Amino acid sequence: MKINEKQKDTLFKIFIIGEIQLLCFILRLVISAISGVFNWTVEQLTSSLAGLFVQILDLVLAINGIIFFIYLIMLLILFIKN
Repeated sequence: MKINEKQKDTLFKIFIIGEIQLLCFILRLVISAISGVFNWTVEQLTSSLAGLFVQILDLVLAINGIIFFIYLIMLLILFIKN
């Protein structure tokens, strides 16, 4: 199966975004493990520095997830076009 430049570029972007997702998830897991809280409540998220970092990581995960989904749809469209 041959892939063109647009497909290669999209696959590379999917790979990079996936790596960022994995890194953010691991960082969130490490922060939760160090603080000893895996089920964060609103009080814990707003009253501690670790909670602030968990909120930021959750935001990055959500935004990257949306971008990841868009690139997957683009890749499927490119594969269907050929």
